[in-house]
This record gives sequence, C-alpha cells and structure tokens, in this order.
Amino acid sequence: MISDQAELAESERSGALAQGAQAILGRYQAKIHEGLVRVMGTLPVEVVEPAQYHVGLLPGARSGKALRPTLTLLLAEALGETSEASLPLALAVQMVHDFSLLHDDIVDGDRSRRGQPALWVRDGMPSALNTGDALLTAAFCVISMADLPSRTITRAARRLSAATMEMVGGQQADIAATGAPAADLLQYLTMVERKTGALMGAAAALGGIAAGAPVATVDACESFGRTLGVAFQLRDDVLGVFGDSAETGKPVGNDLLRGKQGLPMVLALTGNGELGKTARSWLDPPGLRRRDLAPAVELLREGGVAERCQGLTTTWTERALVAAAKLPLSEEGAMELEILGRWLGERWN
Repeated sequence: MISDQAELAESERSGALAQGAQAILGRYQAKIHEGLVRVMGTLPVEVVEPAQYHVGLLPGARSGKALRPTLTLLLAEALGETSEASLPLALAVQMVHDFSLLHDDIVDGDRSRRGQPALWVRDGMPSALNTGDALLTAAFCVISMADLPSRTITRAARRLSAATMEMVGGQQADIAATGAPAADLLQYLTMVERKTGALMGAAAALGGIAAGAPVATVDACESFGRTLGVAFQLRDDVLGVFGDSAETGKPVGNDLLRGKQGLPMVLALTGNGELGKTARSWLDPPGLRRRDLAPAVELLREGGVAERCQGLTTTWTERALVAAAKLPLSEEGAMELEILGRWLGERWN
C-alpha cells in the first residue's frame, strides 16, 4: 500500500510538472510561431514550402517544443526586459536549431521528425541540404536586420555564431565516434556540451543580452544554459533507446542499430562482464540487427543502464538549477525556470 501511494504521489507530481512546463512553453508559442511565419517570407521562394514543412508551420503539422527561443524570451523577461527586443534573438536561435535538426536527420539516417517524414525523405537530400543552408543564413539575417541597438546586435551575433561553430564541431565529434571503439564518459560529456550545450547556452545568453545585462550576468546565463543543454541531451539519448516513438515523434533504437555512442551505449560499452562484452560486439560488422533490437534494449535495462542514465540526467539537471538560482531573476522567472528545468530531466517526448 505504501508503495502504491508513493507511486501515485510521484505520478501526480510528474503530471503537475509537465502541466506547468507546457503552460510556460505555451505562453510564448503564438509569438514564436508568428515570428517564424514572418521569417519564412524572407527566404528564397523556392525553399519557403520545404522550410515551412520542416519547421512545422504547415496546417496539421506537429510543432516542436520551441525550448530554446522560450529560454531566450523567459530569461529576458526575468531579467527585466519588457519590450519586443528579445524576439528577433529568440527566432534566430530557433532557426539555427532547425538547421541543425535538418542536417542531423540526414547524417543519422532518421526518416521521421515530429511524427512525419523527415524533409530529406520527402524531398530528397539535395533539397533538404539547401533548405538547411537557407535556415542557417536566415538566422543571422534576423539578427542583423532587427530594430535593436547596434551593440545588442553585435553581442548577439558574436554569441550565436560562436555557439554555432562549437555545435558543428561537437556534431563532427559525434559522427567520428559512431562505430568507433568505446569512448569514456568524460569524452562523451565533452562532446555533448559542444553539440547541444553550446546552442542552449547561447539561447540563455541572448536572453541576457536582450535585457541589456552586464557581461558577468550574460556569462552566468550561458553557463546555466550549457548545463541544462547537457541534461537535455542525456534525456534525449535515453528516449532514443528506451522511449516511445509515438511520444517522441522519432524512431526509437536507431542509435543502437547505427552504433552511435549516446549515453546508454557509452555506459554499456564501458561496462564490465557480459553487458560490456555483448555491447562491444554490436560495434563489429554487421552490427546490431533490427531483429535483435528488443532483446538488446532489455539487456540494457537488466544491466541497470536505464537507471544509471536517469541518475546522470538528474545530476546535470540539479547542476543547471543551482546555476539558475545564482541569476538575478524575478521571483516568478526563477520559479518558472526551475519548473522548466525539472521537467526537461523527466520528459517523455
């Protein structure tokens, strides 16, 4: 009975957390959507429809969480920015993110995105690559043409361009690790901080820049965002192996089939005994076969990999929340940032 009551209480807590996070994300959704629609109008006419499709602006599309632009807008507000100064910067971050997702789908061979065929599957790889190039270019056009002080534009462009370069380097490191001998946990975390943490950090930093915050505060915002980005990617890796494709909108298990060294694979490869031996055999040709995927996932569960993954995700989430607590935010902003951060470490989509 005690166990049942504890599970019920945990379920209610998780439900309340998810509801709170969705309310926060939803508060900015219309503003972000409208802004993205305007940005689409600046693209070459030939790539407007493919870009709209990928970004999720066509009727009936399943839109993304828009987490990164929400961080920019939320932090700007929490730091005292009440004008529209933060929106162009938030849109630029989202455009860079969408560019990266489009290219990631091609690199990873993922055939679906947000519950629909990936753009490269629908339109072919050349068209998808060209659309990604347009989205990346548009991100910096949005900043350069924003009606903002020149100093704000310069600060934002420098932060976002540096983060984008770091993200590309992290993505290349991820590509190089696929199918390679086992990386250790530190190598993996370093790659994740670059691949995902850099852009999340930039999203948070741009909120500070929009609010006209001093360099020390902007740096603190970036540190928080980078740490949260690591927690986000750890959870994403877990969902890629142990999640439900109906919830995530992406195929589950592809990372294992490709020998990609996400968190579950890294922990398995560096494990001892039968788990480590079996996981390392998945890197040998012909690799793990789809018919063996379900038993492989069960082996990871039995070996405690899922539990260790959640423990690491919780650790990085708590680190992010500690960093957030040091920011000079409004009381409401600090509370909402904590809700969002905790939800990201537990989400199922």
